[in-house]
Amino acid sequence: MEAVFGLLLMLLRVSHGVETSCDGRQDGAQCYGALGGTVVLQLMDSASEIFRYEWSKNNKTAILQGGKNKKLINQIEKRSSFSDGTFRINSLSRTDSGEYTLQTYDSSGQRSEQRTLQLFIQGVEAYCDGRQDGAQCYGALGGTVVLQLMDSTSEIFRYEWKKNKIITILRGKKNNIVFNVIDDRSFFTPSDGTFRINNLSRTDSGEYTLQTYDSSGQRSEQRTLQLFIQAPVSSVLLVSECLSQGWTRVSCSSEGGDSPQYSWTLDGHTLTDAELLSGNHETNNIILKQDVSGRLVCSVRNHISSVSREENISTCKGVETSCDGRQDGAQCYGALGGTVVLQLMDSTSEIFRYEWSKNNKTAILQGGKNKKLINQIENRSSFSDGTFRINNLSRNDSGEYTLQTYDSSGQRSEQRTLQLFIQGVEAYCDGRQDGAQCYGALGGTVVLQLMDSASEIFKYEWKKNKTTTIFWGKKTIVTNNIANRSLFTPSDGTFRINNLSRTDSGEYTLQTYDSSGQRSEQRTLQLFIQGVETYCDGRQDGAQCYGALGGTVVLQLMDSASEIFRYEWKKNNKTAILQGGKNKKLINQIENRSSFSDGTFRINNLSRNNSGEYTLQTYDSNGKKSEPQTLQLFIQAPVSSVLLVSECLSQGWTRVSCSSEGGDSPQYSWTLDGHTLTDAELLSGNHETNNIILKQDVSGRLVCSVRNHVSSVSREERISCIFINCNLSNGTHISQWVSAATNTLCIEPTAAPTTETSTVGKETVNTVTITNVTSSNQTVTSSIRETDHSLLICGLRAAVAVLLLIGIIVYFAWKKKKSMKAEGSAIPGRMENPANSVVMVEM
Repeated sequence: MEAVFGLLLMLLRVSHGVETSCDGRQDGAQCYGALGGTVVLQLMDSASEIFRYEWSKNNKTAILQGGKNKKLINQIEKRSSFSDGTFRINSLSRTDSGEYTLQTYDSSGQRSEQRTLQLFIQGVEAYCDGRQDGAQCYGALGGTVVLQLMDSTSEIFRYEWKKNKIITILRGKKNNIVFNVIDDRSFFTPSDGTFRINNLSRTDSGEYTLQTYDSSGQRSEQRTLQLFIQAPVSSVLLVSECLSQGWTRVSCSSEGGDSPQYSWTLDGHTLTDAELLSGNHETNNIILKQDVSGRLVCSVRNHISSVSREENISTCKGVETSCDGRQDGAQCYGALGGTVVLQLMDSTSEIFRYEWSKNNKTAILQGGKNKKLINQIENRSSFSDGTFRINNLSRNDSGEYTLQTYDSSGQRSEQRTLQLFIQGVEAYCDGRQDGAQCYGALGGTVVLQLMDSASEIFKYEWKKNKTTTIFWGKKTIVTNNIANRSLFTPSDGTFRINNLSRTDSGEYTLQTYDSSGQRSEQRTLQLFIQGVETYCDGRQDGAQCYGALGGTVVLQLMDSASEIFRYEWKKNNKTAILQGGKNKKLINQIENRSSFSDGTFRINNLSRNNSGEYTLQTYDSNGKKSEPQTLQLFIQAPVSSVLLVSECLSQGWTRVSCSSEGGDSPQYSWTLDGHTLTDAELLSGNHETNNIILKQDVSGRLVCSVRNHVSSVSREERISCIFINCNLSNGTHISQWVSAATNTLCIEPTAAPTTETSTVGKETVNTVTITNVTSSNQTVTSSIRETDHSLLICGLRAAVAVLLLIGIIVYFAWKKKKSMKAEGSAIPGRMENPANSVVMVEM
């Protein structure tokens, strides 16, 4: 039964500390282990071929002794294991630090090899002067704190140190320590008054009081100190990403650590507002402006630890597109804030004179053979032998451009045009499945994959709302009713629509026909055009309203303008935006992008300049003013795509970092399988921070939502960390926590499993020997059938249950039989049904 319970314990074991590995086969190797964790030391290639070996500490204590055909002696076997050259030590303490020597001997007793390794056990140690009343001291979880409680005890008749005014921790008289409640992990030095506490836990936090007494028993002094135990910050994760405008978003997070504080430097100096687009040098998420590059360092600290990570940040280019404009009528595309490279001519060296103008009005480029180049936008562009590169594109760059070339007599030799479209957000959607739902951004571009290729389709037609034909063709395109802002590519079946408006929303139907005119296929897709539009009731004085950068805000300024004799709406009490009244003509200073209708003012294409304080002033027919009414308008960049980065940490925890592209004043929230994250699931952070660490065994559908006053986006990911522990065929030992979704370790894709054939009764069974991990915290080595590894644990647990049940049945059957024999010893009994009786159970 002991073996059964041992197997049960093996199945249920769940603890794993920080684990490190070190190759100690090189003489003088330096190895590191974490206080309370595990270190795996590779001491030799294989122990099976070594006649005799001995591994000792500080050339005194033999830790391991063994050899070929010899019994292994392991002095610390309760917390370690040795397997063919690899030594695993668990529950590390500072006393494990030291120099270790491996000596090997041949069969004649001659020493064949000697090599050493240094093992360092690391933990955070803090010092605090507690001689001032009210001192605040900090210690690291699992580490050591040295508290200076007094100068010396030699002159103090009696002293007592209590926790929370109740529990006496330390008591002494002069240089004699009477008792120390935690002497198994602490040490008090009377000569200098320092108290060293090791292996700190959160329960050590609290208020401590020192009381001293004179020889008459009178209390001479009392002072307190607060002790806070914090988890130290450890490894830092730095993630950088180039955004569409050429900005660089950088996210910094640390493993563990209570109350982490962040700071940033670039090439040695603190980041400035001139380099930052959003965030500041004390937040953990920042966006760097265009052209900012250098050695970026993120430092994370709390009261007891500090770590940093650096990365060389290169200048991010915006989205760069290329276009061959040497064909007349070419259509070229550039991304808002990005770069477009236009091939205008083969070479300028042989062209006597050329001019490139926009909308047949503005000359952008002028030059020629032996002539000086004139470039009207040279601050953001460059021209080199026929190729024109334009950076930092804006919507104003859209238009028709014409290239005219002239010969030496002044005659125009050639003229050709190109259309340049500057696009906002570009989205892609696969519309080859019937009922697809596609999304495009207001003012942006959508690329719809309608078919694989049009070359094999005799005839096709794409309609909106089953009535309006958008385009149709026969193998090649015939008609496109929105050709001025779209392009269909027959070779790959994609339809690109630019400058999207809300009227582009709707249901679209693709119908294809064969050569006989029969409809061969029909499928639909729904297109939704999204843009950020906000509404605000500004009829209350002091209202705060928000609009999205580039979007629309609808402001309710009054109930009805038709009954107001005269009104005026000003910005910052200076600029009159709206003026009107009963029977008066409306004056709107921004009418090109706004509209006013009976008290409601709609402003489109919002910019940051629209932020400010607006005042509405109304007048009666006598010219008397009513009380002014103000509103504050804030323009915010909407949050857009969310980046979610998860990482399995050494303790089986999961660190997740969430950040969004752009977005002013983002606010974060987290849910797991539909419910808000709880403290029971969180190791650090809370459900409103953008960096969290989930506890061991927390898994499921994790959603990070990012919002501000004008927008909201979210991203989800399935979270699950598993612990793997295996030996590959090449001898590599792998033991670590990994993501279940992306795990590719402990998998031998090219090696076939070893198959053994055994016979049990009359049944022949094929078994496969595998060492692997099948759950978050179980390491199992066994022979199993060639089925899914997840069945192994279930099978073993079922076997344990069956064995326990059989054991119980055997015990009670034996006891009953013994009792019956005792009762019937005078009268021999006769067995009526011998076939149904339990004679013997063999297990």
